Amino acid sequence: MAVNEYFYELAKISANKAAEHGIVVDPAWIYAQWHIETGGFTSDLQASHHNLGGISSSSGDWMYFNDFPEFADYFGRYLSYYSEDGMSGVSSLYDYAAALHTGGYFTADIGSYYNSLLTIVNSMM
Repeated sequence: MAVNEYFYELAKISANKAAEHGIVVDPAWIYAQWHIETGGFTSDLQASHHNLGGISSSSGDWMYFNDFPEFADYFGRYLSYYSEDGMSGVSSLYDYAAALHTGGYFTADIGSYYNSLLTIVNSMM
């Protein structure tokens, strides 16, 4: 799989923003998550709302972002919402997936989601 350099650069922005909030994650993990959530960066939601993560507002509507850099900045801060779910101490891709799952980001089987993330991360190397 070819890496979309634009979205990978955005994942780096998110990782840097997360680090400012005490969350240290590999940008490849974020990129893989976005790849899954957007169906390979092809979803209507990402196209119409610049929302790469399927993030919804407190009202339940999809959040709208003016552009992808705005989303990337938000997403880095968003990861800190999962601090109590283990995000503040992640040291592996599995830990990252587990923190998201524990926090309710996704309800799919954690093993399946992790394996999808791992497949994407491994294809990036």
